Amino acid sequence: METIVLKIIICSGILLGCYHLFLAKEKTFVFNRFFLIFALVFSYGVPFITIKTQQKAPAEKIFFQNEEALQTVSYSQIPASQEAFDYTSLILPIYLLVAGILLCKLLFSIYKIKSLKGKKITYKSRTIKILEDNTPPFSFMNTIYISKDYFKEGSIENSIFLHEEIHVKQKHTADVLVTEILKILVWFNPFVYFYKKAIVTNHEFIADEEVIHVNKNIKNYQELILQEILKQQNLSLIHQFNFNNTKKRFIMMTRKNSKFAKAKKYLTIPAFAALAVFFVDKAYAKENSENLMQENKNTFSATPSNDPYSDFKLILEKYSDLLNKKEYAKFEREISSSDRKKLTELYNELTDQQKKETFIVFINPKKFEKNPPSAKDLQDFTNQNKYGLWIDGKKTNNQDLKNYTPTDFSHKFISKRYPNAISKKNPQPYQVDLMTNEYFKKYQQEDSKIIMGFKAEINSVKKDTTTPKTKISAKLEKIKNTNDDNTVTDLAIAPPPPPPAPAENLVQAEFPGGIHELRKQFANKFDTSAFGKDEKGMMKADIYISIDENGKATNIKADGKTPSFNSEATRAIKEVLANKTWTPATADGKPIQTVFKLPLTLNFQ
Repeated sequence: METIVLKIIICSGILLGCYHLFLAKEKTFVFNRFFLIFALVFSYGVPFITIKTQQKAPAEKIFFQNEEALQTVSYSQIPASQEAFDYTSLILPIYLLVAGILLCKLLFSIYKIKSLKGKKITYKSRTIKILEDNTPPFSFMNTIYISKDYFKEGSIENSIFLHEEIHVKQKHTADVLVTEILKILVWFNPFVYFYKKAIVTNHEFIADEEVIHVNKNIKNYQELILQEILKQQNLSLIHQFNFNNTKKRFIMMTRKNSKFAKAKKYLTIPAFAALAVFFVDKAYAKENSENLMQENKNTFSATPSNDPYSDFKLILEKYSDLLNKKEYAKFEREISSSDRKKLTELYNELTDQQKKETFIVFINPKKFEKNPPSAKDLQDFTNQNKYGLWIDGKKTNNQDLKNYTPTDFSHKFISKRYPNAISKKNPQPYQVDLMTNEYFKKYQQEDSKIIMGFKAEINSVKKDTTTPKTKISAKLEKIKNTNDDNTVTDLAIAPPPPPPAPAENLVQAEFPGGIHELRKQFANKFDTSAFGKDEKGMMKADIYISIDENGKATNIKADGKTPSFNSEATRAIKEVLANKTWTPATADGKPIQTVFKLPLTLNFQ
């Protein structure tokens, strides 16, 4: 869409430049009128025209970054929060708001003209509205508006009437309305405002030329215009007899066409042709397109595999950069809602052993029971050196409790903070969460939300009497009942452990011929003609390939910001891997299941 808007702006700007360069100073007024209108409509319409050509799409060069393939590991997680706000979602509302304002302004201008009070009569076969106010003559649509001071003894000064009659006769108001509508549709095109000014100016040139052609007296006509120049009318859609661009009008009345005037008109034809070729959307023919786009019977399915554990690790691999750096808060913000939901579903399908092998955990907590604080509790909670206070989920000053009584609350929850949760801003060793009666009632009515957490590390590693091996023991902290001292232990707030250490003698999976051969075959299968003209520049994606213990690719997924690139990359890699057997990854000499990551960068040149 951005490309279409850019084409409209550039095309309209080029044609407006051609008008001022070749036609604006020539007395080819009728031709100029249709040039301006056609140029504006042409600029708005040409980007939407698609021309099919039998030419092959121009070859594109594909460059791939030489990044190492990665293997999935288990990661620690923290409770998820809301996703970051997408500011691009504001573009459409802002566009509609401004367009709506301009539309209302147009409708109000029409209403303002139509609501002028006066008497309608027919004068020389034209509809005349005689106004009570002393305003200069103007025309709108099929009606001429004139003050009663100009209508004396049942007649109107001939030059004034003829000038306005030309506007009515040649439907000049329609040109202005078309310009206004196009301005509403693409209001951020700066050139449309200059088009309107040029169109209205040219309308005045046309009317002046007709009046002079009939009356044959330029001097008297110019004096008549000067007499009216001080009278103003603030109506944006009308053609006023006393149009304020007087100097240009006087110059045009006496100017003669140059000897190249006709040639300049013909020069506009190749200008339109060149812009049409440049700005239309071209649909190139594809060589063997049916064979390229048809799914091979031996290619792999893009649907999830039958192994929940493989799919579970495959999703985590997408966020490996954050998880390896232990940036859990950032991971919490950036994980997509679809991935979070899928992880939850897959976790419930894992075996007990598989759940032990991963640090991630999903819990559907039970609802808190009613547990109001006592008066002594509230007094203790005012100690801001010991307790951090939250009321209804909001951080609150401890001294604010003096405004409450125990009957104002339905539940209290006290937790002890781990050292990593203590900061200068929140130095208290304990945290108190209070729920007011109304908040607790709403809480009980809401559905329980599944918590995504991680397992806390236990610093107790048993020593093996035989050959020592790397081991990590982990245990999930459970939510406990309130202790006698009103304290409980938080879930998943201990410092996260590092990812599990790799197994000894780990060897990653290898494509037949190596990674460079895989990239080469992928580049040969990739079809760049599948992309539109507006999809240019740098595109990135990560291809995730699940490889089982037998070296078979069981699942393929692409993750990137460009959907068309993801789709074509998936299609191409599936075609490459058809009937291919990898050398499976091994750990301690035994084949294992792994996930292979292939980073891709596509650069159109």
